[in-house]
Amino acid sequence: MSDQWYFAYGSNLVSDQKENRTGPIRAQSRARLDRYRIAFNKRGTDGTGKANIVPDPSGTAWGVVYLCSPNALKAMDRHEGVSGGHYVRKTVRVRADGGEELDAVTYVAGSAFIDNSLAPSQEYLQTILRGAKEDGLPEKYIRHLEALGNQTNAGDNHGPA
Repeated sequence: MSDQWYFAYGSNLVSDQKENRTGPIRAQSRARLDRYRIAFNKRGTDGTGKANIVPDPSGTAWGVVYLCSPNALKAMDRHEGVSGGHYVRKTVRVRADGGEELDAVTYVAGSAFIDNSLAPSQEYLQTILRGAKEDGLPEKYIRHLEALGNQTNAGDNHGPA
């Protein structure tokens, strides 16, 4: 198995967290995933909403792609709760800065953990916002994340394209 790109859109936008989970970052780029939107509808073990991406024909989810070894992705699987069905791996096609299209692995909430009535904790939301700013995601998107995270029913907002 060879290295793969991993698309992060939630708390793994924070490079320190990503490095703590999988080791040093070797390569990364800001990227966008079209036809998806972010939602905080994944029920966490603490009962709050965690980041998820859901299909949306007019949506765009921004994030970062990191180049990961097979061992780094196995570590991500553990942190994302793949064996317990919390998240499942999905291959998506993202557009990196500069226009290059890349196939990337990402994590999508398992169906048993989806609850559209959830909202993220303020601490979790602030972590994602810190990562979004650190990675230079578009200001309009950062404002959208903040507004979405502060809604009671976060899963119903489609946000900007």
